[in-house]
Amino acid sequence: MTSEEYVEELHRNGVKLIKNDGSHSEIPSDFLKRATELCSQLTCSSISYDIFDPQDSEHTKLRVLECGYAE
Repeated sequence: MTSEEYVEELHRNGVKLIKNDGSHSEIPSDFLKRATELCSQLTCSSISYDIFDPQDSEHTKLRVLECGYAE
């Protein structure tokens, strides 16, 4: 499964990003592109996002590496 497929599967399963104010938002279609661009701008090797997964309360982070790999 590619990172794009993984992120799309999360989206289909109702996983949401948690904003700084605690509200939830949809994972945008260009999420990986935006995350890797932000990582490049911040000169970091990866960036992590808090997520809400309605099917798995232990799944609370979505990490994107500078190369675009999502886990």
